[in-house]
Amino acid sequence: MKKAFIILLLLFLSSYLFSQKVYSPGRILNSQEVDQKRLHFGFTLGLNIMDYAIRNSAKDNWKAEQVTFSSGFSVGIVSDLKLHEDFSLRFQPGLEFGERTILYSNDYDLSTYPAETTIESVVINLPLLLKYRAKRINNYRPYLVGGFSYKMDVQAPTKLDIDDGVMVRLEPNYFSLELGAGIDFYLPYFKFATELKLSLGLQDILNHKLDSENPDADFYTYSMSRMSSNVVTLSFHFE
Repeated sequence: MKKAFIILLLLFLSSYLFSQKVYSPGRILNSQEVDQKRLHFGFTLGLNIMDYAIRNSAKDNWKAEQVTFSSGFSVGIVSDLKLHEDFSLRFQPGLEFGERTILYSNDYDLSTYPAETTIESVVINLPLLLKYRAKRINNYRPYLVGGFSYKMDVQAPTKLDIDDGVMVRLEPNYFSLELGAGIDFYLPYFKFATELKLSLGLQDILNHKLDSENPDADFYTYSMSRMSSNVVTLSFHFE
């Protein structure tokens, strides 16, 4: 996740320098009315990579780790409320689709075989973000966003079923910290933006309660002391 923070910072700095470089007083400014509206709407499409931040408990020498990072996609609606010339409040409800694969292994007992489970996620995402926009240069304007999001994973497994590959139970509801950077491109008929955003889960989503129907499968859960959900999203906004 440290790499994602570095990428966000580099994106903002490079976009600002790029906009400075292409400045030309004589260029035609597109879509000047968009930022003057008190409230405007749009939609967003995106690609995401989901990650589990896992803290192992080392119980019975078992450990869990995410071994694959599959790309998913996101869709949503953009609503932007202007607060100031450089600040706006954004509500971007949407859906996130993706999956993550966890590998369980025991390095101290070679007689045991690694076990693998793939967890699919369909997340209702309700972020409330504050957007800060740098000075507009011609038809480019870099920005930063930050805030919090309430998420609900409607696909979160609630019962263990080893035969079906369900080895862990998750809490469906949690909150996330949202941090991102992007560039607004002012086109002749609408505003288009590319944005890279990091979502950091703030809560433990692991269900630690004993599953009375599958007591023999709980050691997969006990191998972890905490799990949170992180997502990196590359979004394309149309406003």
